[in-house]
Amino acid sequence: MLIMLFLKLMKTLTTPLQILLLLFLFFVAGRLTAQNLSFTQPVNFVPQARTDKAFDITNFRDYYFVAWKEPGKTGKIHVSCLGKRYSPNFSATDQVVSDDGSSFGPMLRVTPERIYLFWIAGDGSLKYAINNSDSTFDVGNVHNLVFENGGRLSLGVTTSYFNGKVFIASHGAGKNDLVYAIAAPDAQGILKDEGGLQTIAGKTSADYPFVVSLNNQAVRLSWMDKNGNVSFADYDAQTGNWKDENRIGDAKTSVSPAIYSLWNSGKLFYVWRGAKKDNRLYYLAEDGGPAHGVKSVLPAYFNTANPVSICNVDGNNFVLAYAGADQKLYLSYFSGYRSESWMQDLLMPHKASYMLNEIVLPGSHDAGMSVLSGIGGQQQSSINECNTLTQMHNIGKQLQAGLRMFDLRIGTYDSAYHTKHCSSDCMADAIGGGYGEPLKPILTDTREFLHKNRGEVVIFNFSHFCNRETPTKELAEYVVKTLGEDIVFKSNGRALHEVTLKDAAGKAIILFEQYVHPDGIVDSSAIADASKAFINWRRAYAATNDLNKLVKAEETFFAGIKDGVSNNDLIRLDWQLTESSSEAALVCNDFQSDKTSPIVNGAMFLTNLIGKHKSIRDLAQAGNNSLPGKVNEWLDNGTINKKNKPNILYVDVSGTWITDYCIDLNNHPVYNR
Repeated sequence: MLIMLFLKLMKTLTTPLQILLLLFLFFVAGRLTAQNLSFTQPVNFVPQARTDKAFDITNFRDYYFVAWKEPGKTGKIHVSCLGKRYSPNFSATDQVVSDDGSSFGPMLRVTPERIYLFWIAGDGSLKYAINNSDSTFDVGNVHNLVFENGGRLSLGVTTSYFNGKVFIASHGAGKNDLVYAIAAPDAQGILKDEGGLQTIAGKTSADYPFVVSLNNQAVRLSWMDKNGNVSFADYDAQTGNWKDENRIGDAKTSVSPAIYSLWNSGKLFYVWRGAKKDNRLYYLAEDGGPAHGVKSVLPAYFNTANPVSICNVDGNNFVLAYAGADQKLYLSYFSGYRSESWMQDLLMPHKASYMLNEIVLPGSHDAGMSVLSGIGGQQQSSINECNTLTQMHNIGKQLQAGLRMFDLRIGTYDSAYHTKHCSSDCMADAIGGGYGEPLKPILTDTREFLHKNRGEVVIFNFSHFCNRETPTKELAEYVVKTLGEDIVFKSNGRALHEVTLKDAAGKAIILFEQYVHPDGIVDSSAIADASKAFINWRRAYAATNDLNKLVKAEETFFAGIKDGVSNNDLIRLDWQLTESSSEAALVCNDFQSDKTSPIVNGAMFLTNLIGKHKSIRDLAQAGNNSLPGKVNEWLDNGTINKKNKPNILYVDVSGTWITDYCIDLNNHPVYNR
């Protein structure tokens, strides 16, 4: 019912708040503990507004507000009420503050009784306006918060509310000083400084900090330190002291890193722009534990030179807002989700009756090649990590990150089954190849994973068999025995279009390409225009290291199947950039083998230096940035429709980024009945 309501509303709603409502409905079914975040494509939500600094968005008594400054050295401050949540009819108001304006972005702060608009004046003082209704501000009545010691602010300001007071954080007049102050509101909301503007000892930055309240006794400050690290520290209200500085892993930034907390929950989000010329956005979600989780990067169309703003919709649903390179105001809805159980949490129960060919899953190409355990083939000395590895994490971690389709090629190395990556099915015949993860822990990790996550579906597609090295029949029996028959999905004569997500939940679908076991313990797969296999993969392999050629090949492929495919087909978007033959052999600039002569090593180094060759993972990371934007473009222009939509997004260097995007796509109209 929720999805049907969304589809009906989408045809009629056009105003800024209605966009917020649409985005809210997009993921409201997923009320989850935040470990990873899933973001919708950003939209320009206040078309007339422009800004060259960070802006702020928040809600107060079910009304949404946004505040920004006009572009220029000193820009007028605007505040706009976007209307009331869930209201289908409203007119957004745009109020301009009757003041000289500011060089820095404004800040909104909600308290139980009122909402404040803060900004830094040209003389470094802190000014503010107060609402005079639930939906408007008294912009003609500007107040000045005077600090007892006459301190001045610069670059930007953020505030939090705790213990009945407003906590203010900013950058001081000194080159790298971080400062804070505490102010108490009187009965009319007028703020009175308590203790003056204080410099935070031992914590410095070239930009202003962000501050959030954790509870009634603590606030957390996040900032960019002198080396560009994303750092944070907590303030203890009882002692008035700051605790030791911590860092967010290896996170780097060039601007103030945003932080947002859900009151008294331990749930925090850190969102920051990359370092130097990297304008992409990164995030890390924390839920009651230390901030040492894995950082994730948003698709490349999330792009800004400024800090971002975060606003809550409810306890599990949020809005991210930022100023684009075009100075327009953009927002994206995001929802917290558990990446290890995203199918159960976000697709069940409302899509339990859907088939695999009605949804989209993240897939991992050469999934077991996160490590190089051994080498083989006719030219073993040319094989190295750079021309063999396709993934950054092992399959156990990929499962936790939300990957659900895995491409596995198996060979025998050191008397044990291992994944492999080579240019022919039999390693001995290959020019060169590598053995990756051992198969046994892949299967045992999967068994344990599916026992814990009974709503997930995992697809293992085995291919590239070499019977004289690894007999296919024996491999099939080993896979089923190690996984356990209770875990292996059994089609029992059903066709793909007769199997629902509910039928396959908690199971591993085991596919052997162009192979049928005499006892039928595994299902078959094929790659053909048509086949009788349980699953027939429809895909186009571009075989290129040129992104433009890859895009063209995929466009041609989707155009060729625009009228639909057979019931047993799953459509796979193969998004791999493949090294040229010279790159595959000579890719590592620093590759040196004691089995190769110094002359050959020198030639390899020179070839790489001149040709600027890239590893498989380098190519993937460059190409992956373009995938979400290109698929969105194809959805918009009709290249992808309900009949030819991809069911697997099949990538190198997989991770939560592709899970995020698949979650977004599964809520798109083409993936809904």
